[in-house]
Amino acid sequence: MAKLITGKGIGFQQLLEACRNSKFVALDLNNGVIGNFQLTPIGRMLRNNLREEFKRSDTETVVYEGSCGVSLRENLQFVKESFSTNLPFGIALEKPFRNEKISLSESFQLALPTGSFLTRSYFVNPSVSREYMYKVQRQRKIWWMRFACDPGRYSISDTRQDAESRIQTTSIRAQLGGEELTLEQLELIPSATMQEELAGFQAKIGRTNSRKITPDVIRIEQCVELATLEVIMDAIESGGLSSVRIHRKLAPYKCGIVCVVEGASRLEELRDLASHLANVLRRANVTALDCTSPTNGSSERTLTKQLNHLDSIGVPFSLVLRDQSLQAGLLQLRSRDTTISETIHISDLPHYLLRIITN
Repeated sequence: MAKLITGKGIGFQQLLEACRNSKFVALDLNNGVIGNFQLTPIGRMLRNNLREEFKRSDTETVVYEGSCGVSLRENLQFVKESFSTNLPFGIALEKPFRNEKISLSESFQLALPTGSFLTRSYFVNPSVSREYMYKVQRQRKIWWMRFACDPGRYSISDTRQDAESRIQTTSIRAQLGGEELTLEQLELIPSATMQEELAGFQAKIGRTNSRKITPDVIRIEQCVELATLEVIMDAIESGGLSSVRIHRKLAPYKCGIVCVVEGASRLEELRDLASHLANVLRRANVTALDCTSPTNGSSERTLTKQLNHLDSIGVPFSLVLRDQSLQAGLLQLRSRDTTISETIHISDLPHYLLRIITN
């Protein structure tokens, strides 16, 4: 097989082939259709992190978790009975599907045997719904930019309005490999169009809550598998297969642990220390990959090979253990993106790592 070249200026199909050769996804390419799409275990970890970031992305509006097994009417009824339903508020759903073809761009489709749509429906006062729609569009674009290697690739499409239903539709898009991908759909649905789904639902407005109105609905929909593929493509296009620059908050593993063995007699001690540090990080909810175990063959792999492996699966930080780690408690903390290492003390973990991951 010819060696794949990744980086700016490559075509979309080459970028997909690079994804296929990554450690995150398996797929086939046939006349613009991406088939047999499967995420590897580490790819599924990335998808799960992306899903969680989507769910907690709105901090300004109260969003309730809904049930995909019931209708919107029943979800609204539950929210009305359980909570104060002052406008605006939202309902989030995850809707599984089977055998869907998702349009990526004008030239490519993603055929998925299984997958999920993440949706969030905001219920908004009709007098401010258009302004609220503009705010949500901007928030969603910024959300994508925040996790991207290349924030400049994202844009908001022109708004289209259906003449009959008066539903306004727009989308968040990304430029990748010469193609424009649609990542999310946003709709502003007038209350008059939602009469059957809302079934007479009214919400309180005003300081005294004396008035009730039927709200407009602003809906966001994202296919989480498509979103995961886009994050992988963005990272590979920016860094290549040798350094998959997935954002530290989305990365499946936040930290890898490797060791440099200067004397074979200290190997088991270093492995014990690595196991201890991995447990410390995991207890602090920092996903850590211990690469020093015998099953990983770390004693036979050079430090460069160990770090290259961690870079290829998007791990943003690596802890390098040496003899001085046993003697003085000193560790080398390496950044994937800069390849620069700094010396920290074992007592700084996990607090220091948590701080740089969350900032």
